[in-house]
Amino acid sequence: MNRKLKIELKSAFHTPTPKRKDEFLKNLDFPKTSNLDFIYNQVFYIRKRVWISSSLILIGALLSLYLLTDINSFSVLWSISSILPFIALLFITEVARSKSYNMAELEMSCKYNLLNIILVRLGILSGIHLVTFTILILALFEKMEYGLIRVGIYLLVPFLLTCVLSLLVLNHFKTREVTYICGGISCFVSISSSIISVSNVSLFADQLFYVWGIAFCILLVAVAIQTVKYIKKLEELAWNLT
Repeated sequence: MNRKLKIELKSAFHTPTPKRKDEFLKNLDFPKTSNLDFIYNQVFYIRKRVWISSSLILIGALLSLYLLTDINSFSVLWSISSILPFIALLFITEVARSKSYNMAELEMSCKYNLLNIILVRLGILSGIHLVTFTILILALFEKMEYGLIRVGIYLLVPFLLTCVLSLLVLNHFKTREVTYICGGISCFVSISSSIISVSNVSLFADQLFYVWGIAFCILLVAVAIQTVKYIKKLEELAWNLT
């Protein structure tokens, strides 16, 4: 719903200012949770399989990096980057869990509504994945002759591609099957990366790095745009329920 229509509705359907609101809320008997408590509690509402899967992916990537010393470092980099789309899948499905289980309307009516929950979980998961990617990038940087930024771009492009495609699905489809569609996207990106890694295509050549850089910037902007669109859709849902 656009801003102009919101203003017109508010002016047409003016509601009187509630009387003794503060006094009523102070005397109301309900569990009082601070914002910090709310953020802390959301950590435990993120499903265990998300934490376990992310940890296993990180451990597996580090083990392959340090144990498979006889394998080309480029192959290891490509293999790790082909795993990261599944971290994106965990990220997206956790964010879209309320929609998948048809709980969006119910959560919108709570004290901390769906928009608050999504933003907090986005922050928590983004922080955890930032730590994961930092560890992987530093580990690969130690094993390869490329610079830190270059290794990071090589590693993150498949992840960002998965995020963009999955967010597009979330923004354009309202069915419960969005989780399966996002899973298919992750598999497609991962398999494509694996096929490229075993081919003779030299995508890590110096003269092609600018292509990677452009792709990284475009995907990063696209993720930001699609995330904002998703948040706006949640705001519209909150408005429709008020």
